[in-house]
Amino acid sequence: MKKLKLIILIVGLAISFYGAACEQWTQMASFAGDARHRCTGFSVGNKGYIGGGHINSGTTVTHEDYWQYDPGSDSWTQIADFGGGKRYHSVAFAIGEFGYVGCGEDNANTYHNDFYRYSTEFNLWQPIASFPGAPRRASCSFVINEKAYVGTGQSDFGYHTDFYRYDPILNAWSGVAPFPGQARSAAVAFSNNGKGYVGTGHILGDDTKDFYEYTPVTNSWVQKADVGPYQRQDAAGFVISGKGYIFTGNDVDGTIDYKDVWQYDFQLDQWTQIEDFCGTSRRYFTTFVINNVGYAGTGTDGTNLKDFWRFDPLLSVHENDKLVEVTPYPNPSNQLINFNLGLDNYHISIYSVKGELCFETMSFGNLVLDKQQFGVGEFIYSIAYENGKGSRGKIIFQ
Repeated sequence: MKKLKLIILIVGLAISFYGAACEQWTQMASFAGDARHRCTGFSVGNKGYIGGGHINSGTTVTHEDYWQYDPGSDSWTQIADFGGGKRYHSVAFAIGEFGYVGCGEDNANTYHNDFYRYSTEFNLWQPIASFPGAPRRASCSFVINEKAYVGTGQSDFGYHTDFYRYDPILNAWSGVAPFPGQARSAAVAFSNNGKGYVGTGHILGDDTKDFYEYTPVTNSWVQKADVGPYQRQDAAGFVISGKGYIFTGNDVDGTIDYKDVWQYDFQLDQWTQIEDFCGTSRRYFTTFVINNVGYAGTGTDGTNLKDFWRFDPLLSVHENDKLVEVTPYPNPSNQLINFNLGLDNYHISIYSVKGELCFETMSFGNLVLDKQQFGVGEFIYSIAYENGKGSRGKIIFQ
């Protein structure tokens, strides 16, 4: 492998194109547990975790098993069962080297407010201070400055707006300003640049598309732009390279499952539709982020699912002012792939779909890649020119 110290790659490119076939989504090894939905997910370091959940099509089964995903080997390993037993629609977050999972509903239709910390080092679940609100399911969470914020959800008393902050050093919860929108469950939440965001979800008798920003310094919320034109619940989301994403979900009647993806610009307070999710339309996706790449799996469209996908928003060659369109040829190829890159100086990196660096060089002029260097498979190329423009896409050796 040829490695040099190189110019900084372009990241965080704005994407305004959608509709091309599967540029940004890559199917990975399926979740290794039983197909299910309303699972819980989080990531710690370079590993992701999914577990719990249930099936309720014809028969009802609630799960307590948890699984670790390694993107380096695209493989799953079963870890210790959840410390609270069988549980679905729990809420999770990660701080430091620990994952945290709590609340949810069990196989006896009982709501809970207990919480557990998972040690990745010792493969051990330990109880922590219980969530101080009413026992509930379908809450949401985000993390700001090593503290977690958990709120909303559904309990025996209906839907909620209350929010609480968890301090892992003190192992203590404290109340913060309640969510200002309608009480709800199954909302999407994430954080960016020291602020938290909550939107969509199921409200009494309806679903919604509203979206709110929380500032911990002032302990206050403000409403932001709605998430696209469609109301939705049971959606999924995350933040990658300074952009927010909300996608999939369904309508309040449960008759339409979505596969559209919306990207949020935090500075412009603007949502833009990008490429649709490439798999089956669904609700109750489980997500996490590792190294600025999103992962999503499981869910249901009436049939419980276990497929698992990698999402990289930079895998589009259609960004309109910084990306240069590059067309490697032939692609796919069973021997050589040519890049006509002009006379400008450039840096090119090529990764496997698992994120492993396979090739890297700084050069100018045309480039020819040989299958013998890479082997059979899909690979991701990233090109950066000295003038600030670049390109990104896929090549395939057969």
